[in-house]
Amino acid sequence: MIFSCCLAASLPSAAQEQPDTRRSGLNLTIPKLESSSHSIDGFLTEEVWSQAAETSGFMEFIPVDGRPAEDGTKIRIWYSSTALYVGIEADEAHGQVRSTLADRDKLENDDSIIIILDTYNDRRSAFAFVVNPLGQQGDGMLKDATAFLRESLPFSVDENPDFHFTSSGRLTETGYMVEMEIPFKSLRYANATVQDWGFNVLRKVQHSGYWSSWSGTRLGEASFLAQNGALLGLSELSRGRLLEINPEVRGALRRGPDPEKFESDTTDPLGLNVRYGLSSNMVLNATLNPDFSQIEADVVQINYDPRRSVSYPEKRPFFLDGIEMFSSPTQLIYTRSVANPVAAAKVAGKSGSMTIAALSAVDNGGPSIAEIDASYVNAIRLKNDLGGLNSVGFVFTDRTHDDWSNRVLAVDANAILKEKYNLRGQVGFSSTTDIDGIAPMWNLSSNFSTRKWSGGLSSSGFHADFDPAVGFLERGNQVTLNANGSRTIFGSQGAFLERTGLALRVTGAWDYQGFMDGEDPQDIRVYPTINFQMRGGWRLNIFTWIESFGYPANFFTNYYLKTDTGYIPYKGVPHLINIGPMITLTTPQFDRFSGNIKFGFGRDPNYDEWADADIRNIELEVKYTPTDQIRFELRYDHQQHFRASDQSLVSLSRVPRLKVEYQITPTLFVRFVGQYRASYKDALRDDSRTDLPIYFLARDGSYVKANSRRSNNIQADFLVSYRPTPGTVVFVGYGTAMHEEQTYRFQQLTRQADGFFMKLSYLFKV
Repeated sequence: MIFSCCLAASLPSAAQEQPDTRRSGLNLTIPKLESSSHSIDGFLTEEVWSQAAETSGFMEFIPVDGRPAEDGTKIRIWYSSTALYVGIEADEAHGQVRSTLADRDKLENDDSIIIILDTYNDRRSAFAFVVNPLGQQGDGMLKDATAFLRESLPFSVDENPDFHFTSSGRLTETGYMVEMEIPFKSLRYANATVQDWGFNVLRKVQHSGYWSSWSGTRLGEASFLAQNGALLGLSELSRGRLLEINPEVRGALRRGPDPEKFESDTTDPLGLNVRYGLSSNMVLNATLNPDFSQIEADVVQINYDPRRSVSYPEKRPFFLDGIEMFSSPTQLIYTRSVANPVAAAKVAGKSGSMTIAALSAVDNGGPSIAEIDASYVNAIRLKNDLGGLNSVGFVFTDRTHDDWSNRVLAVDANAILKEKYNLRGQVGFSSTTDIDGIAPMWNLSSNFSTRKWSGGLSSSGFHADFDPAVGFLERGNQVTLNANGSRTIFGSQGAFLERTGLALRVTGAWDYQGFMDGEDPQDIRVYPTINFQMRGGWRLNIFTWIESFGYPANFFTNYYLKTDTGYIPYKGVPHLINIGPMITLTTPQFDRFSGNIKFGFGRDPNYDEWADADIRNIELEVKYTPTDQIRFELRYDHQQHFRASDQSLVSLSRVPRLKVEYQITPTLFVRFVGQYRASYKDALRDDSRTDLPIYFLARDGSYVKANSRRSNNIQADFLVSYRPTPGTVVFVGYGTAMHEEQTYRFQQLTRQADGFFMKLSYLFKV
């Protein structure tokens, strides 16, 4: 066994360790071994494992840091010239091990182990390889959480990227055992002959909700990744040639309301994806006519403020590889803005201290390649690491369609001081052909964090003409100033109340020109929050909103009132005052069940009429796994507004969604997703002033009365999926969209469209 630690000649046992000794200085030198007979089977009995480096002594960090973990975890680790090998022995003496035959990245209800590899050792982002006790896999890119209240994790994992690795696991009498092989070909890393990698191992115990880490993570640090340990002296790593060719063929049959026949909807059935390693740390991706039919539809999100846009995570495989390298303080590169690429290429990686990411795409607004309506998209993101965790960066985007074009240029910087203070800023501008001059933007923040206290100040501003055509903004033409602070109170060991968090956030918002002219803020928001984490995994959060919203005249430019003298522009009251709580209760992960419910009520804007309203909001999520192979997930989102003047219903939205998955084997599953979206909006009137009916100004110059509207839309999708490895897939599915006149009657359903689809894809590794 070869093992060294920079702290001492040997590690003390978990029971003997002091909280402050297991910090980011914990490092391992692991042996380089070769084994021709080694297999990944969940048994660590081969001779090679007796020569592996071995370490333990995990420390808890959620809900309370600095305490030895209740359940022991032992790591064995070694590497060959082509892969890293990790063995985990996890003891579980306090409760049942939770494990199912889960599909990839569906491990949230299971016990799990996360291997963190910061291959550049720059503490900016890291590969995360996740396994449950049966060896089922999850993976993604891990980074520091930009802001968190202490009931949340200090890191986040984008689970959409998929990497090739091998894993196997099994339950034992004392817990479980997991074995993993992570090929270097799946990673990006420096070209150096000898190198150090940031390293950590996290363990989640599902029945208690506790998290522990090998490196002794502490809360209150400005960076989670900066607290990693390291694998020292990795030498002569061989990635081999990385060339992956991934052709795909798909077909679809569609029909509209006419039930007579299905018609082929596959005008361009062939696609091709290529991934080539320019070096060990730089990868080129190219795609031609890609297909994303296997991507599950986005979950409906409740938008509490329709003045703000809603973004959705990227799930399409081509865009996911290296997506973390395109990020910046403002989301100036939002790959979902490329909706239907005909062809695209990107390069992402790191050269020395410089992170380089570039994307070019032809986005098709037409019905097919033969009838293309092309927009040309380019995006470049550069970031240079300075000393410590400091960096400076640059963003450039360009989108062109016919004689219209938009360009965005921005620079940013990030600094972490004394492990407690984080300063971040970005400034830039956009230039658009149909707008004179340039439109500026900024995004600035300063935060501090200690174990018990945290807080910060931030400001963002976007000119009315600022347009990130390749990016995403929640709301343009706005300046915001934020101040926030929080206090965390830790319970004593064994106490029922393990942690309490108190937080306060205050926000002022102006339209851009109003801020420049020194006017009072248009919106003022005060958000007190208190949260509790109880022993056994129960969590309770009470969020309160106290708000004053100013009248946003630009949202009502097409609103008119009909009077005896004709139609006059609508004008709302200057301010609306809102107050109410949102209460969220989250259960522990029981043997087969987990869930959370969110309930909100109080005074909220009736945005459609710009008047006071009373809101009732319910969000429910339940996950049920009756067997290790069957998973049910039920979501229900309910929102309704009653006019404060007479308690009449002005709007109602109800969205139940059911997903059922049957995991036949680790690589084969059947999925059903059904969603019913029922919405109602009453005939609109000027509820805050005249009580007159509201009319909309149509494009042809006519006035249309805002009558009541009701819709009941049903979607159902069936999918059979076989995915032995990422990139090699067989999908066969059916989807239908229907509607009915009366809500939840399921009678006289009218089909709007339905169809079958099929996709075959195979990954050739050259």
